[in-house]
Amino acid sequence: MSDTEPTLPADPQAYVEQVMAEIADEVRLRRASGDLPPKLERELDELFLAHSPVAGRGGDLGEALRMVDAATFIDPVVPVESERAAGAVVKKGMRSLLLWYVGWITHQMSQSSSAVSRALHIVDDRLGDLERQVEVQRIPGAKVVEFPALHRPDAWWVEPAVAAVAKAPGRVLHAACGDGWLVRRIDAAGGDAYGVDPRAHLVDAAELGILDLRGEGVAEHLRAVAAAGLGGVVLTGIVDGMGGGERTQLLTAIATRLAPGGALVVHSVSRDAWEAAGAPPEADLSPGRPLRADTWCRLLGDSGYEAVAQPGPGGEDFLVTAVRSSITTPYPPSER
Repeated sequence: MSDTEPTLPADPQAYVEQVMAEIADEVRLRRASGDLPPKLERELDELFLAHSPVAGRGGDLGEALRMVDAATFIDPVVPVESERAAGAVVKKGMRSLLLWYVGWITHQMSQSSSAVSRALHIVDDRLGDLERQVEVQRIPGAKVVEFPALHRPDAWWVEPAVAAVAKAPGRVLHAACGDGWLVRRIDAAGGDAYGVDPRAHLVDAAELGILDLRGEGVAEHLRAVAAAGLGGVVLTGIVDGMGGGERTQLLTAIATRLAPGGALVVHSVSRDAWEAAGAPPEADLSPGRPLRADTWCRLLGDSGYEAVAQPGPGGEDFLVTAVRSSITTPYPPSER
C-alpha cells in the first residue's frame, strides 16, 4: 500500500461529469463495434439502478428517466442455458409452451410502463421549462439596489472591506462594481480585484484604464469561474433585494468558487433603511428584503465560514466579513 493519501479533485462535480463522459464514449464505441449487446447493456443499467439509485444523492431526473426507458420493455423470451445436459432442452420446451401466455402478460406490462415513462417525461419537460424561466428572470435590472448615502468611497465600511480582501489568496470579485471605485481601492491596497455588474451601462461609462470591469450578471459570471478560483468576493447592493431561493443559488455558487481561506464580504442595509421613505425605488421592486446581521452570521457559520458582523455608526447598514474554512460543507443548510 502507498503511504501517500489520494489527492481529491478540486471540483468533485466536474470530476464526476468527466468520468461519466468517458464512460459514455466507451459505451458508444463498444455499441458500434458490437461488443455490447443490447441485452447486456440493459442488464448493466438495471444493476446500476438497483445498487446506485440516481435519485438518492441529487441525481439528474433525465438520467433517471433514461434508466426507466431502458427498463420499460419486458423481454418474454427467458434464457434457457443450463449446466445440466437435459436442462436446456426442458427449459426450451417450457418456454415454447408458455411463450404465448407470458408474451401477452409482458406486452400489457410494457404498455403500462411506457405510459408511465411518457408521463414522467412530460413532468421532466415542464420542470425544465420552469427552470429556464426562472433562469431568465433571475437577475433583472432592479436587483441592484444602491443607497447613495451608503454606497460611496468615503463610507465607513469601505476600509474594513478592503482590509478583509487585500491579502486574499487569489483574485477578488466585486459585485456590483458600478464604475469600479472599490476595485481601485482594493488594487491600491495590494489586492488583485476585478468587478462585474449587470448594469452594463455603468461599466461602459466608466473610465476603465487598467481596471477589469465586466458588464454581466453575477450568477452568469460565477458559472464561468473555475472551482476555488477566487480569493475573495465582495457583495454590495446585490443581495439585499434577493428572494431566498436566488440568494441560496448565488451563495452556493460562491462557495464552490471561493478558495479555502478566502474571504466573503457582504455589505447590507438594515430593515429600517430598506423601508424608509428615502429608499431607492428598486427596493419596492425587489422580490425580497435584507437579512439581519445575526441571520447572515448564522447562515454563513452553518456553511463553513467564520463570520463576524460589524454594525454601521448610524444603524442604517452593517458589514459581514466571513472567511471560508478549509473544510467544504454543503450550502446552505439553514435555507434548504
